[in-house]
Amino acid sequence: MIRNLVEFFGNEQLRWYALALMACLFLFAQAPRTRLTTDPVLYAAVARTMADSGDYFNLRLGDEPYYNKPPLQFWLAAAAIKILGPNVLAVSLFSRLFGIGCVLLTAWLGSYLYGARVGWIAGLALTSSYVFFRSSATFRLDSALTFGILLALYGYFSSPKNWGPPLFYLGICIAVLSKGPPGILPLFIAPAHAFFSSRGDGARLQAARWLAWSPLLLLPLCWWLYLLFNDGSQPIHMLLDDLMKSKAGTSSRLQAFFTNYIVFAFFGYYWPWLPFAVVGAWVAFKQLSPSEKNPPDRASAVLLLAWIGIAIVSCALKKAQYPRYVVFALPAVSIITALGFMRVTGGKYFEWLRGGVALFALGGAFLIACFPTTRVLGTNEQFYAMAELLDNRLPPKSSLPMLRLKPEAKLSSTEKSTAIFFLNRPIKLVSVEEVKEASTQTRVTLLIRKSEFPKSRDILPLGVLFNAPDYILAEVPSPQ
Repeated sequence: MIRNLVEFFGNEQLRWYALALMACLFLFAQAPRTRLTTDPVLYAAVARTMADSGDYFNLRLGDEPYYNKPPLQFWLAAAAIKILGPNVLAVSLFSRLFGIGCVLLTAWLGSYLYGARVGWIAGLALTSSYVFFRSSATFRLDSALTFGILLALYGYFSSPKNWGPPLFYLGICIAVLSKGPPGILPLFIAPAHAFFSSRGDGARLQAARWLAWSPLLLLPLCWWLYLLFNDGSQPIHMLLDDLMKSKAGTSSRLQAFFTNYIVFAFFGYYWPWLPFAVVGAWVAFKQLSPSEKNPPDRASAVLLLAWIGIAIVSCALKKAQYPRYVVFALPAVSIITALGFMRVTGGKYFEWLRGGVALFALGGAFLIACFPTTRVLGTNEQFYAMAELLDNRLPPKSSLPMLRLKPEAKLSSTEKSTAIFFLNRPIKLVSVEEVKEASTQTRVTLLIRKSEFPKSRDILPLGVLFNAPDYILAEVPSPQ
């Protein structure tokens, strides 16, 4: 019975739907409860500032200009905020949609290069990759970058059709306007594939037709030219500084690279696909041999290994290293993983795998639909509750005081961004003396870091309004 059930749900007609459904479950389940921290909440604050101001030509974090990233994802998030409101689902919506697009295009690319089975497993490997999931199921720019690269390759392999070349350049534009220079990757790996392909002598590139569409590459450049004409060279300098900035606590570039990409991203986060990835890499390297009898396989291996190699070099050169910087290489890694899986198993367990995934996807969808999680007040809801309290106590858009016990204390970018996005107001540091002076005239509502609250309560007559995970909203009563 179980075998018949697995075979039914794993048939040819259902397997692609099951893969898409599983990707949706991974990327959208509990989406409104996703916690925004560090970069995601900063991006969310920039998008909310844009949506509230209606100024789509200047990226700002509150009143401060923000030049570190290109604008595409912020435009899309601001549009989503206009429709869905300033919530976590709105700002992370397009990052999740781009993630689903990455899964589908990876499955297509794997199918095109090595067959439908390899393509399906490649989509599964990408969907279940921890680094890919963590980057796509929040507000980050990596999934849009990866989607643009994959879309460009889809256009490249569709070059016999009239829309192939413009789609190739459009994909590059999306990637560059999402995360900058890494988006030009297809300009290197597509010609490499064409050179090693037996059809690369004109049937693939058709130089005149491709060059006719190349001016589309000027579209991303228009953004930086606009900034240059309006704000001078400062935006370019800030972008370059962001590209080369050092991660706090990094002792050396080599050590950071080994720790983040070898230890964490590969050995730590890529189980249980890791053994198949090693075998697939060995198969791909064998296909590079001049004695390879199948030129398309050789060209495919060049494409994938060059893709991964360029990503590794770019990660090694960048000082601020995090495992998620390798996300735009994960489609190539997933296809190589699928190639290794088919080499190890010979396709023996493929029907069971796709049937099991289909059952898991359908069962997961049923459980989420019929048995939703208990409504416990999450971190996001707590911030929204604090915002409602503040709206009843402070004028709209006025600054929220935050107690500063140490004179050298500074606001972090996360604290600034959290206040702008969730509380819809800027935040400012105030000293104990300033709070005491203000409390002689009126009540003072202020935010306090939870770790500093016990000491603060010994100094000031504080009443707790709201107790959040990391902060406490408190109040000093007005004089009698």
